[in-house]
Amino acid sequence: MADSFLLRVAHVSDKDLKVLRSLLGLASSKIQQDWEIATDGQDGDAVLVDVDDEEGAAHWSDLDEEGPPAVAYSRDREFPARLLLHKPIRSQQLIGLLGRLSVATDGKPEEGEWTHLEFGGDDAPLPLAEHLRRRNWDQPVLIGGGDLPELVVDSGAGVWYSSASDRELAILLRRNFPRSDARPLSSSELVEHTNGLEQQTLSNLKWRAGLALSSRSLHPDLADGVRLMMPQVPLQALSDTAYSRQARTLMKQPMTVEELVDAGGADRRDVIEFLNACHTCGFLLIDPGSRESASAAN
Repeated sequence: MADSFLLRVAHVSDKDLKVLRSLLGLASSKIQQDWEIATDGQDGDAVLVDVDDEEGAAHWSDLDEEGPPAVAYSRDREFPARLLLHKPIRSQQLIGLLGRLSVATDGKPEEGEWTHLEFGGDDAPLPLAEHLRRRNWDQPVLIGGGDLPELVVDSGAGVWYSSASDRELAILLRRNFPRSDARPLSSSELVEHTNGLEQQTLSNLKWRAGLALSSRSLHPDLADGVRLMMPQVPLQALSDTAYSRQARTLMKQPMTVEELVDAGGADRRDVIEFLNACHTCGFLLIDPGSRESASAAN
C-alpha cells in the first residue's frame, strides 16, 4: 500500500476546503499515511464530491464506477453512497474514512493480478475485522463514542451489542484504529452500556467486518498462491447465492484463489469479499505448504 495519497475534490466550497485541509494533517498522522488535496490537473487516488451542490450532484451521477473510490460529502446522513462524509467535518469521522480509502485506493485487480491488504502489528491502526481475527481484546471493550456510535464487544462471551444503525455500523467497520482506542469495561460498566440492547452473536459481527475489509484486495494471509478449503458452508453465506456457491466449491477440494474464480466463474470482487469474511471468522482451512511450494517455484 502506498504511503502518500491524493484526494481530488469537486464542488466543495472554499470554506469547507480550508477545514478539510487543516484536518487532513491531523488525520494522516493518526492513520500513519499522508493524504493531501490534489491540485488542478492532478489525478486523485480518491474523489470527494459535495452532493448538496447542484453541480456536485450532477457530477456524482456521472462518476465512473470503475474510477477511483468516490466519497459523497453531504448534510444528508441517509445519502445513498458507499462512502459518505457528513457535514460539518469531524476529525474522528475523517480518520475512519481515510483509513477505509487507504485500503480501497489499491484499485481494482486486473485479470491475472491480485492485490493484498497490508496490516501492521497489534498496536498499529487496524480495521475492526483484523482486531477481531487477532483476538486483540481478552475482556469486554467499548469501541466508538463521541462522534461515532458505540459498539461493545465481549469476545470471551462471543457476543456484541450496539444501538448503531446499519449505516453507522458501516462507519465503525471501515475505520482503522489502534487496539488501545477500545476502552476496557468493568462488569458494572458492561451492564451499563448494554442495558436494553440486543445481545448478538460475535461471528455475525466478524462476518460483516470481514466483508467491509475490501472488495478489491485480499487479506495478506491469502497471498502467494496458498490453497484454501472449507469444511462446510457458513450460515452467514446461505442467504447469498454467490457466496454459498463458492463455499461448496471449496468443500470439494483445496484450490487457490485463481482456481476458485475459474471453477465457478465468480466475480473477482465477490470472491475477495467472501474470502476476507471467511478468514476473519476462521472458516477457511489454509495449507501453508502450498505457499512454500509456490515460492520455491518462483
